[in-house]
Amino acid sequence: MRTNSAIIVQAEEGRLTGLEIVSETPGFSGSGYVQGSSKDGDRVEVDIQVPEDGFYDLNVRYSVTDGYRRNVILIDGNSYGEVISHATEGFVTERQCTVYLQAGAHTLALLKSWGEGVDVDSFQLTDAEAPVLGREPRPLINPNASAETVALWNYLNSLFGKHIVTGQHTASSFSPAKEFTYIRNVTGKQPAIRGFDLLSYSHATETADPTDHKLLEIEENKGSVETAIEWTTVHNGIVTMTWHWYAPTGGKDKTFYTKNTDFILPLALKPGTKEHELLLADMDYVAEQLKKLRDRNVPVLWRPLHEADGAWFWWGAFGAEPCKQLWRLMYDRFTNLHQLNNLIWVWNSSVAEWYPGEGETDIDSCDIYAPSGNYGPLRKPYEHVDALAGGKKLVALGENGSIPDPDLLQAGRTAWLWYMTWGEGFVTEGKSTTDEQLKKVYSHPYCITLDRLPDWRHFGQA
Repeated sequence: MRTNSAIIVQAEEGRLTGLEIVSETPGFSGSGYVQGSSKDGDRVEVDIQVPEDGFYDLNVRYSVTDGYRRNVILIDGNSYGEVISHATEGFVTERQCTVYLQAGAHTLALLKSWGEGVDVDSFQLTDAEAPVLGREPRPLINPNASAETVALWNYLNSLFGKHIVTGQHTASSFSPAKEFTYIRNVTGKQPAIRGFDLLSYSHATETADPTDHKLLEIEENKGSVETAIEWTTVHNGIVTMTWHWYAPTGGKDKTFYTKNTDFILPLALKPGTKEHELLLADMDYVAEQLKKLRDRNVPVLWRPLHEADGAWFWWGAFGAEPCKQLWRLMYDRFTNLHQLNNLIWVWNSSVAEWYPGEGETDIDSCDIYAPSGNYGPLRKPYEHVDALAGGKKLVALGENGSIPDPDLLQAGRTAWLWYMTWGEGFVTEGKSTTDEQLKKVYSHPYCITLDRLPDWRHFGQA
């Protein structure tokens, strides 16, 4: 049905898995709504006819009686993100994201992700403007950034909306890492960005009740700084780093997890406390490691305090304000005290409440793990990150499992600057991204691989 330029499809007209049609809650449209979705795999899927090629806003009308819900949005089987919802007063119509659809038949679906399902009344498409890809050039937030760092910044700005940079994380310092060997064997190419973790560079890595995996991870990670230098100076690759920061006061096993430590961040932010001294000592030690890259003219896409809004890491356990204070403290100490002018500061959350501010980040990002084997463009989280600074910043996919399909990214103008597939089995087991899809990505003209990188450390310089 098309009403005032809107295309509306009732959920009860769709194909249901694990759901039922009911008419208990007033305010629904049509003959009822669908309810249920308590098991993995439960879904509602509807067919929708699109009259012409173009961009459309996808809306979902739903109701939540209580609690917190997450449901994956699928269009023609491809993930566009999640409907993240809380309790509502009756049915509400909520815009999800802008999508590009060709004329003809398509399927829209909600797939259970986390928590109980929502009561779904209808799916709607309304006409939308084509997303704007252009970005006005911005200076780095550090006015004293090194020449190589500015050159990398210039190069990344030249790519936005035109290409996506391939990236792969590895938990080890081995060169070549198993993930990189696998990718080369399958595709004949290598990713342009290599992701490293500074988890073994905290002071308090010796913890109670360590698991074998924790001990192996710490040991394999040692030497990551030297391998990162090699990645740039020998292979012309780009480096990104995150930090699974072991809590300065210790705990059990992997103490970057909130559940494994009693470290209190608000207390650690107060000068004069023992926790504050330990916090600074850790930052200073990591700064010394980053200086090794600085002194070899290696810029770093620096992504600390990642996934803070999830609260599963201690830096996000006490809410947004302490985390933002820690971000500012780290920036000030790294930049003004330690003169780390080789860092491009990458924020990592799509939630507006947690955002430090437009002038306090260089690149904004989030981490999204789509269902295995699903190569959708993840348009909704992209829009959320893009909105943090009002569409003025470069936007990156800090971590992912399945790699978004480059054709869908281009068609929908979803301009992730890079993706960073997480390590271990996310690439080597062929579950998140099959070998066939991996070959497509690494041979696609939209995707920048290691062999396609220019002399980026001098990019844009006379």
